[in-house]
Amino acid sequence: MAFDFALVALPGAYSSSVGALVDSFMIARDRVEHVFAGEEQLRMETQLHILSADGGPVVLGDGRSFPVDGPANRDDPMAFIWLPAFRAGGRELLERRLAEAGPLIDWLHRQSEQGAVIGASGAASTLLMAGGFTADLAVPVARAMQPLTRTLFPRQPFEERFGMVDHGHLLIGNGMGNDLPLIIRVLERMISPDIARWLSSIIGQDYEEKELLAPDPMVARAQLWIEQRFTGPINMAELARHLSTSPATLNRRFHKALGLSPKAYVGQLRFQAAVRMLEKSTRSVDRIAQLVGYSDSRLFRAMFRQHAGMTASEWRAKPRQT
Repeated sequence: MAFDFALVALPGAYSSSVGALVDSFMIARDRVEHVFAGEEQLRMETQLHILSADGGPVVLGDGRSFPVDGPANRDDPMAFIWLPAFRAGGRELLERRLAEAGPLIDWLHRQSEQGAVIGASGAASTLLMAGGFTADLAVPVARAMQPLTRTLFPRQPFEERFGMVDHGHLLIGNGMGNDLPLIIRVLERMISPDIARWLSSIIGQDYEEKELLAPDPMVARAQLWIEQRFTGPINMAELARHLSTSPATLNRRFHKALGLSPKAYVGQLRFQAAVRMLEKSTRSVDRIAQLVGYSDSRLFRAMFRQHAGMTASEWRAKPRQT
């Protein structure tokens, strides 16, 4: 199973586009460690690897040297690869860059064949065009970049309406203004929706999907309170006091808005967190039970079977689409 993320630092990359993933990953990691804080310090198993084409430091667009962890040639599969926006320069410079990018493009193809999702911003999308990744995809390109891009790729369809395109295995933004929404979408898919929503709230972007937060403001506040505490003991009377209501009123409005009780919502969050750990970590079933809030693993196993119709071990062993 592929868990890790990779950022491929490109010469001339914009610091903000590089930092979009670096900072978002840090916030997501800190959030995971806070939610699952307990007797032991939990570290998020997904790691972020900073790579370059040759393994050496990269000079960013502002002239600073950016250190990396190694070259973009490792065979172990990545779950997500980020190609940050870079200064394109003129046609000659961009053509030379693309001509020299053969080994990187080959690596991206190998990673894609192993199931990696690739994200690209701004001029970095030209690497995907040159590699044939986007033949059946309309690529969003910023207006200022369109003349140059159309000259180099006359047969490539372009997306004129939207600044970001999600094609399943490819997420492409037309520039740095769409970097954070793109990365939030990646974290929603690969880490968890609640982590994506937390990141969105930290950076000041609205992200309240209808299926995630109830339209009833009281219930929505209750959901957020529970999400921050679901891995530990939940006191519904305390929650009701926090919302200045009674447990009976909270329970009634919760049922009306979501079709389940606050207690059942806690169980749902614990099940979803357990599923993510089973699929994206190598932790034992008993350890996962402890992390999501069950001191008695037998209760966890009964809960999991009730939700999934199978045991946690059977779930982990299921073949999955890449």
